[in-house]
Amino acid sequence: MEYEKEALIQNLIDIVNEISAIADYRCTVKKQYCNLSRRLKLLTPMFEEIRDSKEPVLEESFKALASLKEALESARDLLRFGSEGSKIYLVRKCFPTTHFDHSLNSSDFVNKLF
Repeated sequence: MEYEKEALIQNLIDIVNEISAIADYRCTVKKQYCNLSRRLKLLTPMFEEIRDSKEPVLEESFKALASLKEALESARDLLRFGSEGSKIYLVRKCFPTTHFDHSLNSSDFVNKLF
């Protein structure tokens, strides 16, 4: 259990560090994503305190940290998309191609989106 705790906490710290390294968000989402990134960076001292603590982590706390890890991974993917992704990729992820009429030419497709 102790090794699992250390591995989980280190993984959380690594994810937050990856989030910190993401920069240059698209203009449309820059303010919101910078705000999210800044707030997530504030979790690092808490994770380091848990890692350095001599007290054992309770089972409920371990489960909560595992859930938090999943949420941080999703946030990392979202922030990475905001930095590297495109609008067309977002549309394709949100709406599978089966919802679109394949006979549309590219200008009709763009006009329908915007």
